[in-house]
Amino acid sequence: MNRMRKYFAVGVGMLLSLSAALYGQQLASVTLETQTITVDYAVSAANNRIVGTFHTPFDLAFKGLNVPKGLYTLYVLADGPRWQLAVNKATGPQAATYDPKQDLGLVPMLMVRPPAPAATCKITLSKIAPIAAEMKVVCTDKAASTSFRLDRGANDSQW
Repeated sequence: MNRMRKYFAVGVGMLLSLSAALYGQQLASVTLETQTITVDYAVSAANNRIVGTFHTPFDLAFKGLNVPKGLYTLYVLADGPRWQLAVNKATGPQAATYDPKQDLGLVPMLMVRPPAPAATCKITLSKIAPIAAEMKVVCTDKAASTSFRLDRGANDSQW
């Protein structure tokens, strides 16, 4: 089993290296309670599509979706007037093509107007409370955001 994990990790690393070479790899991160949540993503200049590897050491709660700690692929579904964030269980080479059957779930995003148009798409993660953060995605003249918090199984007054 450990050998399989090792080969899987090498395969994911090779895929990320290839993505970085083709699209320019970017990293967004936020630290909550001494641990870092990251989105390692690449932007396709041809269609302003964002696909990213999402790593969380915590169970998280987005609006309408609980995400157990682990490694996922994020897809920003920017079709139509309302964007959605797809949290997908496929990782590594199988994540190269979006398969909605692998979605853990979809998170609605709040559409906002960016202060200035962006040349390429960008993801940022910002801490908004001791146990919560906001993910913002900006592409050209559109932007969307969603927030998440540590999932402790109950409402938390810090959220």
